[in-house]
Amino acid sequence: MELDKLRHEELQRREQRRLARENGSSAPLRGRRCSQGDGRPAEGHSAVAAEQSATEPLRLPTRVSHVLRRVLEEAGEPPDLLDRVAARAGEAPEPLRAVAADAFVLLSRLEPLPALGYLLDLASGGIPVLVEEDRSRAEAIRSGRLPAPSTQPGHVDAWQLHLEAHEAQGRATLSTESWQRLVERLPLPVVDDLIDRRSLPRGLAPHTWLAQSERVRYVTARLEPGRLSDADVAALDWRDEACRRALAEGDTVDPVDGRHDEWSLRSALLAGDVSALDEADAYADLDLPLELDDLVRSLRHVRRGGPVDGRLGRDRSLFGLLEDCVPAGRLISGSTPFHHWAGTRRLYRILDDMHWAMACEPEQVEPAVRAALQQAAALRNPEPRGAAGSADREARAVQAYLTYLHARPGDRDRLDQAVGLLEDVLKRGGKRRGGVDGPQKRRLRTLSELLQALRLKGKPHDVLNPYLALCVEHGSSEWGQGWRDLRRQVPSAQLEYINGAKDRIRRIETAERLGQTPEILYEIPVSERFLWVPDDHAELLHPGPRPLERRTHPSTVEEKSWTAAEAAREIIGRCAGRLRTDH
Repeated sequence: MELDKLRHEELQRREQRRLARENGSSAPLRGRRCSQGDGRPAEGHSAVAAEQSATEPLRLPTRVSHVLRRVLEEAGEPPDLLDRVAARAGEAPEPLRAVAADAFVLLSRLEPLPALGYLLDLASGGIPVLVEEDRSRAEAIRSGRLPAPSTQPGHVDAWQLHLEAHEAQGRATLSTESWQRLVERLPLPVVDDLIDRRSLPRGLAPHTWLAQSERVRYVTARLEPGRLSDADVAALDWRDEACRRALAEGDTVDPVDGRHDEWSLRSALLAGDVSALDEADAYADLDLPLELDDLVRSLRHVRRGGPVDGRLGRDRSLFGLLEDCVPAGRLISGSTPFHHWAGTRRLYRILDDMHWAMACEPEQVEPAVRAALQQAAALRNPEPRGAAGSADREARAVQAYLTYLHARPGDRDRLDQAVGLLEDVLKRGGKRRGGVDGPQKRRLRTLSELLQALRLKGKPHDVLNPYLALCVEHGSSEWGQGWRDLRRQVPSAQLEYINGAKDRIRRIETAERLGQTPEILYEIPVSERFLWVPDDHAELLHPGPRPLERRTHPSTVEEKSWTAAEAAREIIGRCAGRLRTDH
């Protein structure tokens, strides 16, 4: 092994002497003749050689000359400067180091990456400009075949940053500290590129970093906008997020200069102001997000009398808004949950109108009854479950109520049919068999037993529920106010009707206070909860935080190669400094 090492060192010395002869820093072999037999050089020849070495320029290798000419051309220097470089090198005690010093001066005028390429070419030509470590780094930068970055660097230099930036372009597994360095030091368009490619991890949590600079705030807005404070949103001048937060807090967003944008339109629709749809239609240049624009067009279509499609009809969060858009007085018929829900609500609104007409305008009772029966018929369906089953049960209860309320005395066939509407549901059994359980089953059973008891009397009550007769909900404590309102409107002939309802309610309340069994009333709706407006979150009208859109221009080639240029600049500066120190 020791012999191989000595042989290798000898071969290196020979190669160095050969390169020195080629570039002129050492005399050629033919200049070493001896005129004396003892092998000493002739004194006259030595003097001539010394005089020539002091005056003749250094003969540069062809490759080095070619590289330096390109450097001079790119630096904007005259070509004859190469001769002066060779002349100065010929006068220097260490010619190659002199060439290297002049080369560094010229390379400092070029961009770092081209300069690094020329530096590698000069090193290949024998000029001592790079040590082995810097040469391997330079070759890695030029080829793009970079090693993995250190996971625990003792010192973060431009080389480490370049390795981390290169690693981030792929499926990187960098540490949080590495990502933080990249976010804070890379050109911002390049950071945006990483975000757009989803290379930057969503769980990076920049909002937790100690240094909360404007750039970190911007990156947080692009990654996790919900982590920003209201002050951060204001500092970013981010109107979309400010408006979104205002809606989330229940505030309103007003139109800008009298014109709706997406946020003021959302605010109006959340408040039930469907007239905003007509106002927005007047703006041909209104720029809405695609999904919101599709919703606005669909709502506008419904508002103009068009049908509610299946997609909208299954979205519970839009039920209230759709109901506001359906033209008043229109029969609601369809197979979606919305049609069942909205149709049932319309049925009870018609029933309220009918009760008001029975007290104030008896001549309007028949049209109201006819409209209620039409809507109830539209809600009837064989499906026992879900919204369809609930709508069917409510329709049956109202049909039976209207039949008893307006039946002639002794019309037992119609009364039997009315009871049968409720019994059909009860005979099905529980939910598993298409029937009902719990409170709804008890309610239907009570209504059926009440109607059967009234049927046996041969003549039903004119008022099956005095609360409804006074135009208030069953069991409402506001029945007294309802009676007073009606008393100011009803003709004198109808005072007996509303006074009778008032007296019955008082008797019921008295019986309850005394612990007696009160009179059984026809209590509808069967399920009041089914009629409630769903409180489901409308994502389209009340969206969650959305990442900030990119605010930088597309990254340039220079910005993408910034870390490589900085690493090249670092290598060139280190090598130039080392040469000055050694010299």
